[in-house]
Amino acid sequence: MKTVNRFGLNLIALMLLSSTATLFAQTPEKLTPTFALAIDVKPLEAENTPGTLILLVKYTNISDVIQKDHCAVTSRAYKMVVLRDGLPAEKRKTQTENTDKSQDSGKTGTYRIKTLLTEEDSCHGVDKGIKPGESVKFPLWVSSEYDMTVPGTYDITVTREADRWNPEKSVTVKSNTITIVVPEPGVVATQ
Repeated sequence: MKTVNRFGLNLIALMLLSSTATLFAQTPEKLTPTFALAIDVKPLEAENTPGTLILLVKYTNISDVIQKDHCAVTSRAYKMVVLRDGLPAEKRKTQTENTDKSQDSGKTGTYRIKTLLTEEDSCHGVDKGIKPGESVKFPLWVSSEYDMTVPGTYDITVTREADRWNPEKSVTVKSNTITIVVPEPGVVATQ
């Protein structure tokens, strides 16, 4: 009887181990990032009006091979994480967001065409390869998506997926975080 019980326990343990091994075998391996991100505030120039904030994003190839990344300088490939006083800042409403909602409400005969973009369709940037250790920079307008005139302390980080086209294998690459203080009207900002 002891042999039957021991055999039954061993069989149950084997079934549990095999299902666990199968689960790990099906988990996709995450990629190692091949690039690093760093951000800095772009110096004030003629295009900067009060409330305008432009970042300079620096994309650096940290791999050992030349990268052909057409999205390296395409702002759509990046996400901004903007916190105001520790809470997610509210995004500006765009013209297309306002009109998209009103176009379909109750109208008959209104159609939308949705398309899937490939990397070549959505990214236009670096045509030549980025050598190991080489960096490219491009501007990213924070104030086009967020109202930077509202007083508060803003923490801004830029992120990008290592592989946008295979999210199950991708890892999120984050830049450094920049803090911007927008003072109350009439108060001088200190940093």
